[in-house]
Amino acid sequence: MKKLVTFITATALLMNVNGPASFKVFASADKTIFINEIMAANTSTLRDGDTDDAVHGKEGGAYSDWIELYNAGEQAIDLTGYTLSDDGATWVFPEGVIPAKGYLVVWASDKNKVAADGQLHTNFKISSSGETITLKMPDKTVADTVTTVSLGDDQSYGRKNDGALEFMVFSEATPKASNIYTSATTAVKMPVFSHQGGFYESAFNLKISTDELKVKIYYTLDGSDPVPGVAGTYEYIGGIDIKSRAGEPNVLSMIENISADTVWNPWKEPNGTVFKCSIVKAVAIREDGVKSKIVTNTYFVDPNMKTRYSIPVISLVTDSDNLFDSTTGIYINTNCEKKGSEWERPMHIEFFEPDGSLGFSQYIGARLNGEWSRKFPQKSFRLYADGGYDDTDKFKYDVFSGLTKKVNGEKLDSFARLILSNGANDNSTLMLRDEVLQSLVSHLKIDTQAYRPSVVFLDGEYWGIYNIRERYDKKYLKAHYNLNKDKVAILDIWEEPVIQEGTAADVLAYTKDIIDYLKSNPITKQSTYEYIKTKMDIESFINTSIAQIYYDNTDWLYGNVTIWKYKTDDGQYHPEAPYGQDGRWRWLLRDTAMSFGIYDTTPDFDTLSFFLGDTTIPDLEYANEEWEIFLLKTLMKNTEFRNEFINRFADQINTSFEPQRVNQKIDEAKSAIEAAMPEHCDRWQNIQMTSTSPYKKSWSENVQVMKNFADGRPGYVRQHIVSNFTKYGVKGTASIKLNSDASQGYIKINSIDINNTTPGVINPSEWTGIYFKGVPLTIKAVPMKGFEFDHWEGVTAATGTSDTISLTPTGDMNIKAVYKEALNEVLVGDINDDKSINSIDFAVLRGYLLGIIKELPVSDENADLNGDGSVNSIDFALLRGYLLGFIKEF
Repeated sequence: MKKLVTFITATALLMNVNGPASFKVFASADKTIFINEIMAANTSTLRDGDTDDAVHGKEGGAYSDWIELYNAGEQAIDLTGYTLSDDGATWVFPEGVIPAKGYLVVWASDKNKVAADGQLHTNFKISSSGETITLKMPDKTVADTVTTVSLGDDQSYGRKNDGALEFMVFSEATPKASNIYTSATTAVKMPVFSHQGGFYESAFNLKISTDELKVKIYYTLDGSDPVPGVAGTYEYIGGIDIKSRAGEPNVLSMIENISADTVWNPWKEPNGTVFKCSIVKAVAIREDGVKSKIVTNTYFVDPNMKTRYSIPVISLVTDSDNLFDSTTGIYINTNCEKKGSEWERPMHIEFFEPDGSLGFSQYIGARLNGEWSRKFPQKSFRLYADGGYDDTDKFKYDVFSGLTKKVNGEKLDSFARLILSNGANDNSTLMLRDEVLQSLVSHLKIDTQAYRPSVVFLDGEYWGIYNIRERYDKKYLKAHYNLNKDKVAILDIWEEPVIQEGTAADVLAYTKDIIDYLKSNPITKQSTYEYIKTKMDIESFINTSIAQIYYDNTDWLYGNVTIWKYKTDDGQYHPEAPYGQDGRWRWLLRDTAMSFGIYDTTPDFDTLSFFLGDTTIPDLEYANEEWEIFLLKTLMKNTEFRNEFINRFADQINTSFEPQRVNQKIDEAKSAIEAAMPEHCDRWQNIQMTSTSPYKKSWSENVQVMKNFADGRPGYVRQHIVSNFTKYGVKGTASIKLNSDASQGYIKINSIDINNTTPGVINPSEWTGIYFKGVPLTIKAVPMKGFEFDHWEGVTAATGTSDTISLTPTGDMNIKAVYKEALNEVLVGDINDDKSINSIDFAVLRGYLLGIIKELPVSDENADLNGDGSVNSIDFALLRGYLLGFIKEF
């Protein structure tokens, strides 16, 4: 399907058309080879001839980006060894000849091959938003370089005439032929709006203009693309009144055939008229039929618009048939469960911060998202920025303030795909449950989805609260782990795993290397466990399991387990690789909404026993079948794994799941959307702000249910751990109090640092955690800069002198780490200026001191060290001895 690419700023388009003054173009009088013409959004101009292409080969190849080279000389030129590069990759010509006065088209297809017919394909594509293309000779001399501008579908950026200095944007490309400039071949500039999209407190008259001759402007107000002669398209003659739409009847929100779950989630008419905004789409069309890109703006008019919402506002605009047509609409009940690229529709998005400032505006692709929840009347959307709809393939905006990459902690503010979530199972209770629960463990080595609430308008009508989320896919992994997205495997774990990304070989790698191996080798043998640790990230698996068990998500193992790995070149484990790139399977935390008190579940349920197969629940037998629980149940038989699981569980109950912290997270999420909830409830009628029935809790009552669960859960889960592992020597709980002077150092217990950087730690100087008798603990003293560990108090002398101790509690303990001033560090300081005191600093000081010793004179006006009233050789001998003694202590 040809994709609609229609958004660009007016300024950028003026730059495109008005000549070369603003562009970086390399050209000289004696040049022979020229980058003559470039196309970055080829949708119908010319196929690339790759008949081996798996998708488009039978059609003569794909519509790939291309670069045309022109040889202005009198001799053919062999390009073998030349290079072409874009802003991110360099490709070497394996062969290729440009005839004299001739052309060569090189396909920027990212295929990196020579096709069967000899056509050349680079290892990169060209960004339609503009980037630099450089041609170099084998000796690295630049033959030509051109920085392209933003290009629309089938537009090319080329020299006005072959080899000329001046560049133009052509609406009709001429690959493999001379560039010919005429007014008919140049692009049409976008119409200019007098007001940008956004928030307005009073009505105004919108003006749309163009400075080109023989061009007319057409517009629509219903989300459809303007097409002259089609109903709903108007020729622009004068201004357009933009005003409040208060009182206008509901249209899209009155469409009833949008629920495929009519028993539990039927469509309900909104309570009153929904809030509406105005959408304007406009296009400029020249008399020869050449069109500009379409401009789309959304206008919100209300006297209180600047303060109406305290969360972002998103406007989604598309032809309503894309959603509600009885045959092709993706939103109606007969189509909402259909998936795949054929059920993706073009859409425009504008993202506004609560104050009305524009975050981003672009054309995208949209599909529905979710499993059962896509049946609900309010459906989730999956948004694609990387589908070729606009001149950018990312949402380049700081959507989630403070979000950082998993691999290195760097800021993450660019996304290929996003989800607008309807809350899934939480859609009829809170609209915040999964978001809060994932945030509780997002600081751990575990994959989670960032979250931010918003309100969404669909084709001008209020569509309710949606949670903006990251989407788990290979683009997520590329962004968070700085890896090659094409070397990622992602599997959804069922009895027969389903491939989300990868091949059948990846399924075999999981089932054969882990599941089948554990079936054939006893996990009680340490060699078996050591092998398993090279195939799966134990920490990731334990953290994910702990979260789902603690949250009481009985919906976890049945359809909500997704794993991924980076495929190393040799298929082996590489512990030296950056985090996430070592070749082991890792787990994604997802879909926790069916938990934490939802549907009146109570905090006393033994979810651990359930997922070890020792407890069953009527009507939930499918949720812990043998194939589902096999991995956790089997690994639990290994002592090392079991102890790590128990200790990490205790660590997280003591910190991440500490009730005060959990309640604070719930309150923050509640506060963020509380003011917006009444309007949302009136729109969808599935959550009540005020309870009208003893069988249906209000929104605030459901919030309290979640908080009550947070308060009660720790004690019950500790009991569950004891009861499930008594047979392995767990004899109850013990209170472990850890004390230290926080200004001098802190204590690490098992996997957590007891300091202010660890969520849930309130007072690191005097901290108490609950652990388990019979399970060994590892405790380490970590001094701050300028201090060193001295000794332990509260432990036996035999272990009290080491900074790291291992102990198995038999009762409550009160332990203190005592630090002392590190004399050498105080004296030395940071000599090499690397912000730490290390061996380099001591080596440098040692050199200084040895130099001083060698230079000590026989007599000088130094201090009288021996106190005899004169400065003599005895004083210098003493000083020399002091210095040598100091050096020996380094």
